[in-house]
Amino acid sequence: MSPSPLTLDAPRSTVSSNAQFDRSEHEQQVAKLTKALYPVDQQERFLELQAEVETLFIQLQALQRVHV
Repeated sequence: MSPSPLTLDAPRSTVSSNAQFDRSEHEQQVAKLTKALYPVDQQERFLELQAEVETLFIQLQALQRVHV
């Protein structure tokens, strides 16, 4: 069985803060590119989908914490 991408070697706070920083930086880059490449209606739809994905990701994390 292969190891999961996220190992338990690093403290959770470090992993969490690094992931948060990476996600924030990524979101800023995506926002810049989205504004440059897509019409306003498509930008709105993208942002709606991005928010939905984020909500589902948070729900998944909560379920994983319950089952640990």
